[in-house]
Order: sequence, then C-alpha cells, then structure tokens
Amino acid sequence: MSAFEELGICPEIIQAVEEDDWLLPTPVQQEAVPLILGGGDVLVAAETGSGKTGAFGLPCLQIVHETLRGKCATRKATASDLKCELNLNDKDMFVLVTEDGMECKSEDDKRWNGIRGTIEVMQGKYMYEVEVVEGMVRIGWSAGFAKLELGIDDKSFGYGSTGKKSWNRKFEDYGETFEEGDVIGCLLDREKQTIAFTKNGRDLGVAYKLPPDMQRIGLKPHICGKGFMAAAKFDGPMEYPVEGYAPIGEIDPTHTPQGTSQAKGKRPPLCMILEPTRDLAEQTYKCMTTFNRYLDNPTVRITLFVGGIDEKEQFRALEEGVDIVVGTLQKLMDYVRRGKLDVTHLKFLVLDEADDLQKKDDRKDIPRLNAQIKRGRRDRVQTLFFSATLHTPEVIQMIDDITSRPIWVDLKGKDSVPETVQHVVLYIDPYQDLQWSDTEIAVRAKAPKEQPEPDGVHSKSSMSSIDSKHPEALKLSEKIKIMKPKMVVKIADAFSMTQCLVFCRTNVDCNNLEDYLNRLGGTKGYGGKMETGKENPYSCVVLAGMRNQDERRSNLESFKEGDVRFLICTDVAARGIDIAGLPFVIQTTLPDDIENYIHRIGRCGRAERMGLAISIVATEKEKVWYHKCPSRGKDCKPWPGNTKLTIPFGNDQKLRQRDDANWIVDEGGCCIWYDEPDLIKKVESRIGQPMKVMDLEDFSVPGVIESPLGEVGKKRIKKEAVVKEPPSRRAQMRKKEEASVVVYGAKKGDKTLAMTAKKTSSLAPVVGELATLEKEIQQMFGKVMSGACLHFERCNRLKVLKKFTIQDLDP
Repeated sequence: MSAFEELGICPEIIQAVEEDDWLLPTPVQQEAVPLILGGGDVLVAAETGSGKTGAFGLPCLQIVHETLRGKCATRKATASDLKCELNLNDKDMFVLVTEDGMECKSEDDKRWNGIRGTIEVMQGKYMYEVEVVEGMVRIGWSAGFAKLELGIDDKSFGYGSTGKKSWNRKFEDYGETFEEGDVIGCLLDREKQTIAFTKNGRDLGVAYKLPPDMQRIGLKPHICGKGFMAAAKFDGPMEYPVEGYAPIGEIDPTHTPQGTSQAKGKRPPLCMILEPTRDLAEQTYKCMTTFNRYLDNPTVRITLFVGGIDEKEQFRALEEGVDIVVGTLQKLMDYVRRGKLDVTHLKFLVLDEADDLQKKDDRKDIPRLNAQIKRGRRDRVQTLFFSATLHTPEVIQMIDDITSRPIWVDLKGKDSVPETVQHVVLYIDPYQDLQWSDTEIAVRAKAPKEQPEPDGVHSKSSMSSIDSKHPEALKLSEKIKIMKPKMVVKIADAFSMTQCLVFCRTNVDCNNLEDYLNRLGGTKGYGGKMETGKENPYSCVVLAGMRNQDERRSNLESFKEGDVRFLICTDVAARGIDIAGLPFVIQTTLPDDIENYIHRIGRCGRAERMGLAISIVATEKEKVWYHKCPSRGKDCKPWPGNTKLTIPFGNDQKLRQRDDANWIVDEGGCCIWYDEPDLIKKVESRIGQPMKVMDLEDFSVPGVIESPLGEVGKKRIKKEAVVKEPPSRRAQMRKKEEASVVVYGAKKGDKTLAMTAKKTSSLAPVVGELATLEKEIQQMFGKVMSGACLHFERCNRLKVLKKFTIQDLDP
C-alpha cells in the first residue's frame, strides 16, 4: 500500500504525485491531509519547503472530484437556486448590511455610499421595493461595473429623495420627494427598455429610456445614500405590487446570467485558493494541474486568475464552468464584485501564505469574501490557513474572525527556521578595504575591472539636514554599495556556486546587480540558451515587481532549468517559490520585514535538502531609498529622487516613532538610514539563536563550514609579537571534524554523498599536486618534442644539401 493511500488519497492522484518522485508524504502532509479530508477548518504553520501546497492541494482536489462525480447528472436551474440580496462584496466600505442581506445603512453623512444587489436582469419585467428608514436615499438600477454613487455615470439610473432623477451627473425633476416611511418601487422593463418608479403604490411614470449601448447590459438593484438606513424587499409578495412585474427574487433563470449559465451546465467553483502574488499563484496552479493529471469522469477544471492574462479567456472559462480557482486576492475579488465569479457554492477557502495575504488586504476584502461565501449556508465551508508564520496578532485575529473551532497543525512554531538550512552572516566593514584586487574577486570574469553601479542615493549632494552633520557616514554608505556586489561575486566563486538565488532590497538594486554581473561576463544580458547554456560565467536574470509577468515567468523557468547561474530577486520571490534542490541563497541586504528573512532563507533547504544562506551585512548604517511618494519612486523628483529622510514603517505596519539619535526623522523625503546591525539583533531574536559568523578572509565558519578555498586559500597567518603555543594534533583534528562535511542541494543526512565529499576533500591536496606534476611533465614533453622536431628538420636539410652536392660533382 502506498504511503499516500494510507492518508486516504485516491489512486489517480497518487499516480500523478509518484511520477514527480513524491514517494513519501512530508510530516506536514501526514498531519494535515487526514484532517482536511475529515472536514473542519485547519491551520497549518510549518517551515518553508515542507510540502504545504501538497498538504492542501491533494485533499481539496480529491473532495472536489468526489463532489463532481456525485453531481454528474446536471439538473436544470430553478428560481429557487437564485437568491437576490444586497451584495457584501459590491459596496462602499462605510455601508453596513444585516445578516439576511436585506437591510443596509451608512452613518457617513458627508458623502454618498452605495451598495448593489446580487441578481443581474437581462430580460423580462422585474421590480423590487425599498422602505426608507432615515436619511437621504437614492434608489435605482446600475450595471455591475458602474460607480457605487448612483447616477453619476452613464451606467447607472437613480431616483432620489429630493424628487430628482440622476444619470451621468444630470439631475432633473421627476416624480416627487419622499421621506422616512415611504416605500419606493423600482421597475425595470427589458422588453421596452424602460425604468420607472412608484411611491407607496402610486405610479410616477417612466423615468428613463435605456440608451442603445445599455440595452444588452445586465442591470442590478442599487441603493445609495448619506447617513441613511433602508430596507430592501426582493421576494414576493410586494407591499405595492405592479401588474406585469414580477419580484426580482423570483426571476426566471433564463433572464439572468447567473441562471442561464447554470442551465447550460455551468459548474460554479467549489474551491478557491488565494495567493499573495502572481508568481506564487502560477506555481500553485501548476502544482494543482499536475495533481489533476489522471482524474477524469468528470475532469476537474482548474483556472488561474491573475493580472496580465487576457480577461476574455478568464470570462470564457467562467462561462464554461470552473471547479477550482487559483489566483490573487485582488483579481478574484474584482470578479466577485462584478458578479462574474459565483462563490456561493464553495466548499473550500484556502489562504496560502496567509500572513502575507493579511498584510496586503488593505480593503479588508477577506472578511467580506468569507461572509458572502458562508451567508445562509447550512453546509460546512472549510477554511484552511497555510503559512510558515501564523502567529502575528493580526493573523490570529483574522483566524478568530473567519474560522470555527479550527485545528492547529503547528510543526515548528513561531521561532523556527528550516533545520536543513545553514544560515550565516558575513560582515563587511567600510572602514577597511577588501583584501582582494578586482581580478582576484571576479576570477572568471572577462572584464574584471568593471565596477558596480550604486543606486543613485549619493549621486548628488544630499538634501537632508541630518546628512549634512554626518559627511563621513555618507562616504561609508556609498562604499558599502560598492563592496556588497563584489562580495556576491567572490562568495559565489569561492563556493563554486552553479545556481544561486540573490536577494536585493529594491528593484533598482536588482537592476544594478544584473548590470554589474553582465558587464563582468562581457554581455549585455541573458540572451537564451547557447551551446553551453551559460555563455556568461556570471549569467543572471531578474525576478522583481517592476518586470512584466511574461518576463518574470520566463526568467524563473530559465533559472529552474539551470540555464543561468544567478536569479536576482526582491521579496516577491520569497513567498513559496519552489526551486527544486536550490543549494545557495545570498542576501545582499537584510529585509525590511524580519518575517521575510524566514521566507527568504527557506528558498533553499527544501524537501529535506541541505542549503546555505549567506547574509552580507554592513557594520555601519547605509542610506537607502524608501519611497512613500505616490509614484513609488517612478517619478520621484528631483532626479534621481528626493534624498531627504522619511520615517519607515515597523513590522506592525505602523510608522515608527521619531528618533533623532538614530536619524529616524520625517523631512518629507524618500530615504532612510538602514541599520543592519540592529536588524541582525532582531533576526537573532526572531530565530531564537545567534547568527554564525563567516570569516571574511577564507569564508570558513567555525564549527559549521570549512574554508571552501582549500589549503592554498587559507587565511594568511599574521606575525604576532608573542608567539602562541601551537595547537596539539588532537586539537587540530577536533577542529577539522567540528566543521561537518555538507553537500548543499543534496538531502540532509545523505551519508553516501557526505562520505564522498569527505573523501574528495581529503584527496584534494594530492589531486592538486598530481595536477601540478602533470602540467610540468606536459611542459617538459613539449620542450623535448620541440627540440626533436628541430633536430629532425636539420637532418633533412643536410640530406638534401648532400644530395644536390653529389649531383653537381657527377660528370
């Protein structure tokens, strides 16, 4: 019996995962899969690279498939399948809605706040009623993509309590005024394409004749107001019915897109997987597609919803029916608001990298989405949280708000990092020059004299009054920006890194490092596969937010396939991006958010393979960009940007307190002084242990890593005034054994590889000596052969000369 079969996974999914060498479930999968299959909300906090995607993807896919098999006989949609109510996800933030979705109010009396209903009318004659409880109210019909203030664009048609009708910001007299206690009927005739209103049963006449461009667009009930409260009635019987008009709550399914799609066999989504970034959504989508490879009768339809994809294709997929939707929160919520994505049948709501989703949910869309999914439902909707970090107060609050008696799967806890990652820090001191020349730093470079390009912070005199008091700090900061890229190159060559993920802080830093590596390699950029795949010894691509989606996708694939040596990225790649067997991560700058440190180093050491994460940290402060301006640095003026200081946000997403002593002040600029020594303390506090320090001269780490430079490159022993007693032979052996032999990118505890590496390491000096001897022998042989050739040539010349001399003497 397969190990996955013991967890309850079906044979078709097992066949798919085993083809990808998933022979045994990971610990998080062993814990989470049975719980999800058993029902209930599940919260999973586990280290990165532990198989979280499989932990939610396998059981969700299986239950969706089982549900579809039970629904193969598609029944025709009826009116009872369609419920009209006020839409929680199609309203202004100040509008509150009752649990039954029939009453709404807003206490904001300064501006108009609106809300739409859920049903869209395309054909027939329908009405609904609104009772005014208090405040100024405007009632009518609008398209799903119209503005929420009714009547200010040409896609919405309103009637207000002041006795005015409103369309496209045109306010004209209509009917009469209405007030508290009045019941307004809203009538839509899609046969004659007219809109009319009634007041307490009295017909006020036709208010609008729909323009031609609106006659094929569905319209929804719409209420808005200032400091208002109103009660809507969508189901019959109406208080003041109008002959020929049916209540919208009893709409014929063929008269609304929601109904016609069901009648055509459309399957509403059963599972929604939310991701914080497009890249992670694409990766999860690929994983789900792989798991789904052998499921059929019926097939499970999985669709990706992210920016950068043609909306027509996504609309077509929704019209044909989707079973599992994977996408970013912003994109999926956009479709929900527009009525294109039906979430009322979901069985699973999955929040992957939940802590990052919470941070990016400025509009508080997640609670609204959860409320719309679960409102009026008697069946259980499973909510699943997955991340390496689920312990922040904000995430805990969200868990309390949208889950019910959840079960925790907490394999590591808050203060944990992957055990398979050796993470060390390399300090650089700008008061001291690097000990190597440029040619010694970039030993493989075609143009080793090329220099890194700084980020422009120091390209002009500082505009900051604080900076003017610290000119030496500015010089040291500029020097740090030159030293760090050089150390990336030196470390990569020292450890013979064939594949390395390099984290930079900003898009500008990524661009500059890419440019520097390409100039070292004598190229303008990665141009695709050549004969060897790496025509540039420092070949690199970038994965950052400012690159378009197609380029990011292509660059990630090139790195995964081993076509380039370096993938340079911002924190956009720190969340969940899976690169199989990645051995090395280098951080040129520590992240602003300490939680991202865990996600960064977790890119290596995945699937029980060993990884090395090196953080290059300056011992002094560095001045960096921190754009809070509207353009986020794109149009920051004067060029290259406003170098005055600003106050950064803390890990709690709130502005830090002013601190003049540490140069944390608000001058209205776009720069901060980055204090990495202070960040290291926070990292050590976060991981619960001190960082191991790498030697700047030979890159060894006591007790962890031997110098990758070998005996020849060991650090130079400086002459000391007092000669120390040499260590004993046993002490030397013990020190050597303390630094365990590790093969980065290989599985943790692989004794065969470790023994091979240890044997190779011990033979390295002998092999080096043999190589030197072979070189000398080849040179000697070359000299001998060169001499022999000259001797042979002389002999031939003598023979020829002798022959001609004899011929000349012959009579």
